Amino acid sequence: MVSKLSWIFFVPFTAAAVFLSLAKTVLPEGAVFGLSDLMLDYAVIGCALAVFLFTLIFCLFDRRISPYYLPHRNIPAGVFGLLLAVVCAADGANGVYHLFSSGAVEVLPLIESVLLMLTSVVFIVLGLTHSFRGHDNRHMSLVNVIPALLFAMRLVICFVSFTTISITLADVTLLFCYIFATLFFFNYAVAISLTEADHAVKSCFIYGFPAVTMMIAYGVGKALTEFSVTDIFSDALMAELLLAALYIVSFLTEMTIFIKDRDHVIIDGDDGEYRELKEEDINPGEDFVVTGLDDDERPDSAVSDYFAATGTEGFIYHDQTEEDKTPVSSYYGTSDPADYITESSASPYDHKRSDKKNSERPDRLDEIDKLILEISGDIE
Repeated sequence: MVSKLSWIFFVPFTAAAVFLSLAKTVLPEGAVFGLSDLMLDYAVIGCALAVFLFTLIFCLFDRRISPYYLPHRNIPAGVFGLLLAVVCAADGANGVYHLFSSGAVEVLPLIESVLLMLTSVVFIVLGLTHSFRGHDNRHMSLVNVIPALLFAMRLVICFVSFTTISITLADVTLLFCYIFATLFFFNYAVAISLTEADHAVKSCFIYGFPAVTMMIAYGVGKALTEFSVTDIFSDALMAELLLAALYIVSFLTEMTIFIKDRDHVIIDGDDGEYRELKEEDINPGEDFVVTGLDDDERPDSAVSDYFAATGTEGFIYHDQTEEDKTPVSSYYGTSDPADYITESSASPYDHKRSDKKNSERPDRLDEIDKLILEISGDIE
């Protein structure tokens, strides 16, 4: 499938984005092609947009990928999901504590804290699912969309914060992290819930790869400049983005390995049961001969041996004796038209029949009935 080729451009552009993010913090300003720190931020965004563009092109030309996907067992995704759940729960609880202890409860931070704690519950379920076994998550479709709501809320908060500062001081890279993460987790919830959608699985590739590029580049850059040992809650955002990126890339790796084409996956049954078809179910063998032998009695020989064999063992046949061998020509092969049951008129408008033929017809029918009864009796 063409969508899997997205890894070819994802790996180098992600490495370039990480290098540019590190260069902004490690190297002096202007050391990389004379680019300023703001221009390096836009260069990181450009790398993510390049990943998005190439992935979009590959997915648009992919006509074989299945619109449904059932998660499989994935230990790395399970571990990263559980770690992300712990960090989100701690960050949410810390946010609620600071809001109520300050005495000034703000609506948007409160909603964000509540969504963080709900997201931790979702990732606990997803982490355990990935760690032990993959299963049908269609009954959790509304719950699986909570991570998308969390990043959407953070996107709104990020926009609100930009209204009070200059655009040169705004952290635009964080904004794109939230944009791609929101789009990925929404389509991710649709895909693993087996909800009927045409492009949910493709969208996981389209938005997942640039989301990983942005979040890894942003998280690694912040880890070198703003990591704090004394205040671990200040590192929560950086840890959440890095763990979310690792979770996404683990899931995309799983999809790349286990994704089927649309001919091998069907949603069958009244309850929409997910089924993966095997190759023999789709393209059964065309060269076969049906015999009277059981499967365990059938010889392990080539198909051509059945056609070359002259024996009749295993086939259903009737051995006629000399008394039963009535020549068919006596009824159907005679050249006398009077012996036929029906005959065509010489003229389409001539409907007359001779009295002789009409009188012989019942006798001929009686002979045919006797022949049918004799053959039936011999077969029994």
